Amino acid sequence: MQSTFQLVMLVPTTAFVLFWVILAGKYEEKFEEITSSINSDDYYLSELFFIGFQIMELIRFNIKSDASRKKIKLMSEVYGKKYAEYYYYISVGGKITYVVTVLPVIFLLALLANNPIALFFGAVLAVIFVWYMNESFKDKLTARREEILSQFPQVLSKMTLLVNSGMLLRDAWNLIANQSDTVLFQEMRMTAAQLDNGVAEAAAYREFAERCGIKEIRKFSSMVIQGLEKGGSELTMFLKDMADELWMEKRNLVKQKGEKANSKLLVPTVIIFIGILFMIMAPIITGL
Repeated sequence: MQSTFQLVMLVPTTAFVLFWVILAGKYEEKFEEITSSINSDDYYLSELFFIGFQIMELIRFNIKSDASRKKIKLMSEVYGKKYAEYYYYISVGGKITYVVTVLPVIFLLALLANNPIALFFGAVLAVIFVWYMNESFKDKLTARREEILSQFPQVLSKMTLLVNSGMLLRDAWNLIANQSDTVLFQEMRMTAAQLDNGVAEAAAYREFAERCGIKEIRKFSSMVIQGLEKGGSELTMFLKDMADELWMEKRNLVKQKGEKANSKLLVPTVIIFIGILFMIMAPIITGL
C-alpha cells in the first residue's frame, strides 16, 4: 500500500524524470559540437552537458549580466580573454546538468524506498557536484596567481638592475620576457608583442596587470605608468623599492602555503563523506 509520502512524491518524480528523458532524447545532437570539444578529464559526465545548455536557453540565461561578466573576467585569467566566455558557458551548463541529473535519480530512489531522508542526501550530493566545479576552478586560479606572484620578485629585481644600468624599461621587459616559458613570462611576451604592434606603453602595462589579476602587479603597473610620465630616476627608485617589498611578500606566501596545507585534507574528507552517504542509502534501497 502506498504511503502519503509516496503519493506526494509521485507527481514531481514523474515530472522530473520525464523532463530529463525529453531533454536527453531531443537535444543531444543540437549541442554535439560543444560537448565533443569539452575535455572529459576536467569535467565529469561532460557528454550530458547539453542538458544544461538547453535549460540555459529555456530560462534565457543572460551570459552578459553583471554577475556573469565578473565570473568571465576571473576565467579570462586562467583561460585567456578569447576562451573565457566559452568556459563560463560550459561551467554553468555543467552545474545545471549535475543538479538536473542527480535530482530525478534521488526523487525516484526516495519514492521507491518510501523514505524522505533520501531527498536530503540527494540535495547534498547535488551541492557537492556544484561545489566541486567551483573549487576546481578556484584551485586553478589560485595556483596561477601564486605562480605569477612567486616569480615576479625575481623578474622585478632583474628589471631594476637593467633599468639602473641605463636600459630602457621597454628593452629590459623584452629581454626578460624571453628567459622562461612559465605563465608570467608568457604574459610578459604578450605585452612585448603589443608594444611591437604599436600599443602605447601605458595601455600595454595596464592590460598586463589586468590579465594577471594580482593587486601587486596592478600596483606595479600603476607606478610604472607614473614613472614613465615623470622620468627615469623615479622609475628606478620605485622598481627597487617594490622588488624589496615583493621579496617580503614571497616569504610570507611560502609561510601561508605551509599553513594552508592542512586544508587540502578537505577533499578526501568530502570523498569519504560521499561514501558514507551511499553506505547509508544502500540499506534503504535494498530493504525494499
